[in-house]
Amino acid sequence: MIKFNTTHKSILERYCKPIVHMRSQIRFNRFGLVFGAGLDKEFGVPKWAELVDRIATDDDVKGSHILEIAPPRAALTYKTEMLWEHFKQSQYSKSSPEDFNTRKLDYKIGSNWKKIIRKHLYSGIVGNLDEMLAKHPYFETYIPIIQNTHMTVTYNFNDFVEQFLYLRKLQDEKDTRGFECVTNPWTQFKRRKAIIYHPNGVIPQNPLEDPSDLFVFSESSFAKQLIGIYSGDQAGLLNHFSKHTCLLIGLSLEDETLRNVLMQEASSCPGNYHYYIQFVENGNPVSDDDKKIISLANFRVYNLITLFLNNDEIKALGELIDINKFSKNDFCDFACENDIPVKFNFYLTGAMGVGKSTTLNYFRNLSVLDEWIDERLPVLAKDFEALPAHEKEKADKFVISQFKLKNDYLRNEREGIFILDRGPLDPLAFTQESEWNSKADRILSTLCPGQATWQVEDGKVILLKGDPDELSLRMVISQREEYTADKLSKMEKMLTQAYQGKGVVSVDTRGLLPCDVVKRVAEIIHLDGYKDKCNLNNRLLTIKKDGPNGTPA
Repeated sequence: MIKFNTTHKSILERYCKPIVHMRSQIRFNRFGLVFGAGLDKEFGVPKWAELVDRIATDDDVKGSHILEIAPPRAALTYKTEMLWEHFKQSQYSKSSPEDFNTRKLDYKIGSNWKKIIRKHLYSGIVGNLDEMLAKHPYFETYIPIIQNTHMTVTYNFNDFVEQFLYLRKLQDEKDTRGFECVTNPWTQFKRRKAIIYHPNGVIPQNPLEDPSDLFVFSESSFAKQLIGIYSGDQAGLLNHFSKHTCLLIGLSLEDETLRNVLMQEASSCPGNYHYYIQFVENGNPVSDDDKKIISLANFRVYNLITLFLNNDEIKALGELIDINKFSKNDFCDFACENDIPVKFNFYLTGAMGVGKSTTLNYFRNLSVLDEWIDERLPVLAKDFEALPAHEKEKADKFVISQFKLKNDYLRNEREGIFILDRGPLDPLAFTQESEWNSKADRILSTLCPGQATWQVEDGKVILLKGDPDELSLRMVISQREEYTADKLSKMEKMLTQAYQGKGVVSVDTRGLLPCDVVKRVAEIIHLDGYKDKCNLNNRLLTIKKDGPNGTPA
């Protein structure tokens, strides 16, 4: 086991929720890594601009003048397209007339082009694989995570991820390479873990390896890929992003295909967020104001939560999220010793029909506790106020028992982000104010017998508010016409009265689309602080003593 150090403490203090969330997703096999060119600079792999320059000056290309005639603001993909066309024409001029425009010649020219790219892609590599890994500031830390997660996406053309996986192959992988390399996400994979997907294709260092069936390097191939996003060619990648929480390392958001994939996924899955590392050079810090602006832009446009980290911190992050290196108990004990929260409870509440369950369904990447743990009783479909006394008692007993099950679950968990449909004070909204004292006492005695052993779990309360007339229409659709606009308006007021004090946030849903409500709730969960929580146990004690007008402590 790796020992905790000051770097672990520092980034856990700054990014406790992201780290807790990633650990949870790894535990449930719903996590993935996404790598970009920033990963490879330590290996001596040239950046794209440098690679293009090297190709242009190659003796078999002789295309330096091509870069000079390119438009000043031309994209690198356009420059490579020009170099490719220049190379093809030079090869055609050297061929015999009978071979001109034949498939055999075109294939040979394409093969030679890839040989040139391979030569310059790997020409700066120094040392063997062990030496390269030892020199890299953080990559070896992420190898166990790659080995134990479903798929890793790399936008790099080289195959170093695969080579390092083979070098660090697990003992139970004796009969395999320890990974599967793919360039097509539509296929059914042979493996369940350690699948390495290259959306732009791959050129292996070993020329004897199978050639890539995809290579996005020039303007035409880039345009085809970009158009393919809108025609469904990237459905496999979008599916991966929608079903996993990903950590993006070494990537630039200047990549248009990546941006479009992220924006599509953010539109279809507004509650699913990924983590993006904004690399920070040592000695070149980013101001707090700039961090906030960058974070909000990435969050609202791409559904990315931004982590500002240097190399040492990226390594420490990989160690903290690796649940095999830091067990739940070790991790939670370390956090407790340093007074860092690693458990976050969010109660989503509001009047009937306001959209709690709809909103909650977009947050399945978190630990969700639905409104009902057990099968719902038929009596709950009726208007509570119109029920006879014996049915009210039956409904009350069942409802409060559901809150006990959820409270028991929460109090026995040490780390995670939990979001619950309704909070333990919700039954008060279905109760006459004159009976609030006794109802609060019943909730407390059921959830926390004796009060000395444990309490009602605290957390942030998110109170959704809506237009009563609109909510009553939704009740008609769900065949509960007895809940009129007046009743729903009263219910909202009673919930507002029940949930008072610190840690209660109201969200006005009027005029908002469901995705807009989800985005607002996501900001509260992921971006807002957690220091001010609602002490629900104390609130119930106050209501038990003083009734509805009891002032929060």
